[in-house]
Amino acid sequence: MMTATFGRELIGLSVVDTRGDILGTVADLMLDLSNGSVGTMVIELGDGLDADLLPWPSEAGLMLLPTEEIDRVGAQIVLNR
Repeated sequence: MMTATFGRELIGLSVVDTRGDILGTVADLMLDLSNGSVGTMVIELGDGLDADLLPWPSEAGLMLLPTEEIDRVGAQIVLNR
């Protein structure tokens, strides 16, 4: 059985690492036009977070998070590292 969610349900969710530290919140989604799936989440970084210490590209307080980095989605989006 396929599970799905609406994009509007993801916008605003907190994104946390495996330790439970909040990295930021989902600001937008980027589609992979070759297959129609969400390929990247745009994360608005939390205050005081140094984007240079994170392994993903960022600019102007926004980080591009590949969906392969996501472990699970629930009340929060939990990363696999």
